[in-house]
Amino acid sequence: MNVIIVGCGRMGASLAGSLSDAGHIVTVVEVRRRNIANLPRNRVDSASVNIVEGDGAAADVLETAGIDSADLLIAVTGRDTLNGLIAQKARTMYRVKTVMVRVKDEDLRRLYETFGVVTVNSTHIVAERMLAGIMEIQ
Repeated sequence: MNVIIVGCGRMGASLAGSLSDAGHIVTVVEVRRRNIANLPRNRVDSASVNIVEGDGAAADVLETAGIDSADLLIAVTGRDTLNGLIAQKARTMYRVKTVMVRVKDEDLRRLYETFGVVTVNSTHIVAERMLAGIMEIQ
């Protein structure tokens, strides 16, 4: 699978490493050069993860990243609105089959899902796991 990940914070870097380990072609788009350091050094040195520096909402950057042949785009920047803009472009302009975003705002989550975007709210996931753990102890 050809995967583009926009955002190379801890989550983006972790996803890139795991997907690369699973044999997928992974390209990370990141606007801040210092965030690329979140990727494990061996991934960068071996080019098992491709890196494109630039604004993930810009068409030319997405095209350089290979969006025309992407099977999956994942937007995990720190900004919900930016993730939504990237997701909307990927779905409508480039017809990427599967688009996923991390989102914190519940209203935006519902909106993005109307575009056919898979949304993940990490706060809700952590809370659900903690509650499940609490229920197991009782």
